[in-house]
Amino acid sequence: MEALRKKKGFICDMDGVIYHGNNILPGAKDFVEWLQSENKEFLFLTNSSERSPKELSDKLARMGLFVEENHFYTSALATASFIALQSPKSTA
Repeated sequence: MEALRKKKGFICDMDGVIYHGNNILPGAKDFVEWLQSENKEFLFLTNSSERSPKELSDKLARMGLFVEENHFYTSALATASFIALQSPKSTA
């Protein structure tokens, strides 16, 4: 446990790790609240492109877990970043 406490940042998957369906998984709320109280850097990654970071933040809030939008990175955001790097100033 001490090794975990020494970590400066965390990258976490969401579905099946933080929640399943519309239910927070056991221990997830305590873990996220610990990250926040210890001012740890953290990012939730998801391969789902159907929700924006705001929608993901809202989903967790409905389950009683409050996480700001800047802590989410989706596959849609990753794709947009990749395309922008490959072809700057292009449009789609």
